[in-house]
Amino acid sequence: MFWNDRPRWLRRTVWTLLVAYGAYFLLGNLFLNTPLGPWAANRKPEKFQAQWGRALTLYPGHVIARDVRLQGQVRKLSWDVQAQRVSGRLALWPLLRKEVRVPSIAATGVAGGARHVARNLEPPPPREGGWTLLFDRIAADHVLRGHFDELVLEGDGQAVFGFSKQLRGGAMQILPSSVHFDSVRLLADGDELLDGVRLDGSFSMKRHTRAQAPGMRKLALTDGALSIDGKGSSLRGYFDPQGKFRITTTPGGGELHAQLEMRDGVLQPGGTLSWTAPMHGVGVTGAPLGGALQVQASVDQDIALRLQVPQREGGILDLDAELRLQGRELPTQDGLLSVLPRASGHLVGHWHFPSLGWVTTMFNAPPWLRLDGSGDLIADLRLDEGRPAPGSHIELPQVAVAATVMDNQISGQGRVRADLVTSAEGTLQTQLAVHLDGYSIAGGPAAAPYAKGTDLQLDLTVDGMPARGEALGATTAHLRFAGAQVPDLRVYNRFLSEQMRIEGGSGTASADLKLDGSGGIGHGVVSVQGHGARMSMGGHALKGDVELDARLQRADLQQRQFDLDGSQVRLHNVSFRNADGQSRTGWWTKVDLPSARIDLAASSSVSGKVEVQARDVGFLIDLFGSGRSYPRWMDRLVDSGQVQARARVHWQDEALVLDRVHASNDRYEVMARLRLAGGERKGQLFARSGLLSAGVDLRNGQREMHLIRAREWFDAQPHLLQ
Repeated sequence: MFWNDRPRWLRRTVWTLLVAYGAYFLLGNLFLNTPLGPWAANRKPEKFQAQWGRALTLYPGHVIARDVRLQGQVRKLSWDVQAQRVSGRLALWPLLRKEVRVPSIAATGVAGGARHVARNLEPPPPREGGWTLLFDRIAADHVLRGHFDELVLEGDGQAVFGFSKQLRGGAMQILPSSVHFDSVRLLADGDELLDGVRLDGSFSMKRHTRAQAPGMRKLALTDGALSIDGKGSSLRGYFDPQGKFRITTTPGGGELHAQLEMRDGVLQPGGTLSWTAPMHGVGVTGAPLGGALQVQASVDQDIALRLQVPQREGGILDLDAELRLQGRELPTQDGLLSVLPRASGHLVGHWHFPSLGWVTTMFNAPPWLRLDGSGDLIADLRLDEGRPAPGSHIELPQVAVAATVMDNQISGQGRVRADLVTSAEGTLQTQLAVHLDGYSIAGGPAAAPYAKGTDLQLDLTVDGMPARGEALGATTAHLRFAGAQVPDLRVYNRFLSEQMRIEGGSGTASADLKLDGSGGIGHGVVSVQGHGARMSMGGHALKGDVELDARLQRADLQQRQFDLDGSQVRLHNVSFRNADGQSRTGWWTKVDLPSARIDLAASSSVSGKVEVQARDVGFLIDLFGSGRSYPRWMDRLVDSGQVQARARVHWQDEALVLDRVHASNDRYEVMARLRLAGGERKGQLFARSGLLSAGVDLRNGQREMHLIRAREWFDAQPHLLQ
């Protein structure tokens, strides 16, 4: 009767509202609890997906759901969030202005995180008219687990989070948010790093677009605070079943304490951090480890850092570093490289690296010097605004070294030390000292070694300060070795013609060379000694001991030209057969080259002037053939004492030319010119002893004697070399 007594308009309004609510309740819950809801929510599954179990909506804008799972991908970052129960409220009126506003969400039993994936999901270009998402407050009780790649956080905590984001590439903002854990465990790759840690944090980020603050630049828009207190893990070294050295963590023993605050990407004064991790197990050599790794940081007007790893036998890392970073800004561009120019202090350490190839680059060594393989590095570095300061040095006790000097490959094992010093003129210099305990020298990367030794020293000086990307001044180098074994002297035939060859024998080589920045020889001495060497010269086979002192005055690797002024050649205990087939032994000669030049361009050649001292003149006369048709008095020249001679020499490919040859002593005089090329022999010889003289004209084995006016005939013949 009460209901019937109400006005009709009121009854109709109430019935309309009841029917509308009933329809909403029925349709809304059907939508949430049938496949229709997930279908509508997952229209773009590659970007966003949502699943849930039972769900309930009591009125428009309200929803309660269980077993909620959200996941999606932004660029190369894939994320997911799960919650046991979620309840939230949607503001309806803001929808009219294209804003999805959720004033509050409450979630329990939350877990989630993000990881990098290979597939890159590029967002579309920014466009106007995007909807705005505004989540004022997302409160999560019982946050159970979070992860980022292989870093996992486990515990039971609370978090409050809020954000706004305009779709279609618009601006985003993180509202004041916080997180709290009473007891948390942190794992990396399944190994425990921290346990029983109390963690409190707060953070927010100003409104910005992706173009305004990409990547780490978002730190400059971030405010936050972090407090951590708790126990950490210890570090243990061991060898895996494959014999590789590994480092893992074991629970307990360590401590971590931190109180840090940041505003707009700048740490605030008063912040501190302290981490201690005991070390157990064995090192690289199998020796027991001990002590503890310690990291300390404090913030005042700058950031002070102290890092200590105890020194011990067999460790892969011994370190004592005390650094100060100018300013309190966190790196927002170029990562840690942007911090290096701000660092000053002192660092002493001992590391084991799987590759040492980067060391020469660090100290700006020339490209023709390389380091290969793994090894230890011992460093004592003084840093001034990120640059090594004078007094800094590093040492590699054992490393593989390779160098290219005048197209020769030098490789071996030894030690390297680099020092930064101040020169006498007050400029900075980097000095590299390389000492090889065992080395080999080859004509190319794939060629067999032609010399091996046990003591080589290479010293380099680079003008300037090592710095990334900074051009340096000139580079000079000094190469020295002695007594290198040369198993086959024929390797030196590359500098000889077909008329002057080494047919066999072994010996030793030494060198003292000054190099330029490109690995070319500026000047120096290369000495070769051959014992029982077999040689051929002008068709004659010789055997004896050879000593060569090649004095390099100038080298042009671009033109492949070398000046050897002042070089010397010595032959001792030489035996050979003369043109008449008679054996000769004990012959010797000393050859000085006041002027000599090697050209290894398209057609290799050697030319120069020689001064000769020999046991006798017999070998020169023998080059003109058998003495049976000579006057008898010429036979006596061979036994007429030591001879002094001078000549001009040129050989190229298979041709050898001797010109302006003048040999004499107080008993005779011999002059000659001769060209040997393949089987061709052409030249003239003049000999005088007292009042007797004779001339010989040689043309391909045919000789014509000139016994009258021999000197006039000889002088009338043209020179072979200009």
